[in-house]
Amino acid sequence: MNIKQLELFVAIVTSGSFSKGAEAACITQSTASQHIATLEDLCGVRLLDRTGRGVMPTEAGKVLLYHARQVLRAIKETEQALLRFRQAEGVELSVGGSTIPGTYLLPKAIAALRQTDPGLYVKAMIGDSSEILEKLLSEQIEIGVVGRVADDRQFSSETLGHDEILLVARQGHPWSGRADVKPEELLTVPIIMREKGSGTNEVVAAALRSQGIRAADLKVAATMSSSEAIKQGVLADCGVAFISRMAVSEELRQGGVVSITICGMSITRTFFLVQRKGRALSPAAERFSEALRQVT
Repeated sequence: MNIKQLELFVAIVTSGSFSKGAEAACITQSTASQHIATLEDLCGVRLLDRTGRGVMPTEAGKVLLYHARQVLRAIKETEQALLRFRQAEGVELSVGGSTIPGTYLLPKAIAALRQTDPGLYVKAMIGDSSEILEKLLSEQIEIGVVGRVADDRQFSSETLGHDEILLVARQGHPWSGRADVKPEELLTVPIIMREKGSGTNEVVAAALRSQGIRAADLKVAATMSSSEAIKQGVLADCGVAFISRMAVSEELRQGGVVSITICGMSITRTFFLVQRKGRALSPAAERFSEALRQVT
């Protein structure tokens, strides 16, 4: 039993005529008769009766008609769903971003994508880099943007953009009027750090090690899991902090916090667009990836 046979059967019953059913299927009437005979052999029962009022389904034919229509309807709905999938229409796309790109890049990409694909719904999950990579592995999300290099045995990555990590203090802090500070002076003041697993934390720790400073020796006043919390901590004078320029640009402009230069130290980080290795991206994910490239 195949789709063409079911389409022909439904067309014949609907029109009440072999000739009209054959015409709808673009075949000859004799070919249509052969197909129906084959279908009846497969079903093991008579399906159609020729009457003075035209072709009528038998009781078995009525059963087949009901299910054939369901099958053909399901096929049509499947074709339409796949078309929408290819066009990213009415599709839900799950993506993820570590704190900084998730907060400052994903919304821009979503806004850009809405201009071309208004039917695409994006579900964005925000976490630290480790959490986003875990969500990729468990296939909770299709693509992610993180601030650290991912294991190339498990992930495929491309460089998306760069960000500068600044040391900031509130306006009025003893360091706020200085041209620069020495790296070792970081050991003398309270400092707010990001949580373990954060891409920012890893980049800062590596930069400190290059200056002979262990992160464990810092006077950590607090550990916070979001840039917004760190900004508020700095403004409340809990301590100085390393933070993304993206996250603190408005506060720098308004003068609430100041950026402090560290002698011989400049910290930049790279954002990576990541997907699970060996997985082909959906059309929606491809479109979103392109939107991300455009906004970075």
